[in-house]
Amino acid sequence: MRKIIAIAISSTIIAAIWTFGSFSLGLSTVAGFLAWSSFFAAGGEIKGVKKALIPNLSGIFWGALAGQLSTLLIPYMGETNAFTLGNGLGTAFICLQSKVNLLSFIPAGFIGWSALIASGMDFKITAISMICGSFLGFASEKLTDLILIYIHDKNTQSDENERKSA
Repeated sequence: MRKIIAIAISSTIIAAIWTFGSFSLGLSTVAGFLAWSSFFAAGGEIKGVKKALIPNLSGIFWGALAGQLSTLLIPYMGETNAFTLGNGLGTAFICLQSKVNLLSFIPAGFIGWSALIASGMDFKITAISMICGSFLGFASEKLTDLILIYIHDKNTQSDENERKSA
């Protein structure tokens, strides 16, 4: 129970800071939260940053490329067919790139692409926001650890005080 409370406190603080900061700086709040989620889905810690962030960024790339290809093909095959082909190819490349160890976390690639769409197809803003979000996940994890240490120390002091007064 203590850990879930520490996670809740940590997440509340970091989410509030991110929301205010992303709004103030014109970043994509949703892209940051998606990267934060990817970080935890990848197992957290610094390994989670690496495992999720690199495929997140590749997903942004494939999404942008699919969007550009689709736009070029619209005059020749219509919007639905062009986006069907573009999205199909982008999807294939996200899956195929998983053969490379640094790009092996397929869900993070699709999350990166989704963040791009949610951010109005703004490549730069999405990438910056996802980088921030990945490190927000790391920060929330470390803050959770600090809160747990604080709670443990408080409980230990309380137990010692009870023993002394008994």
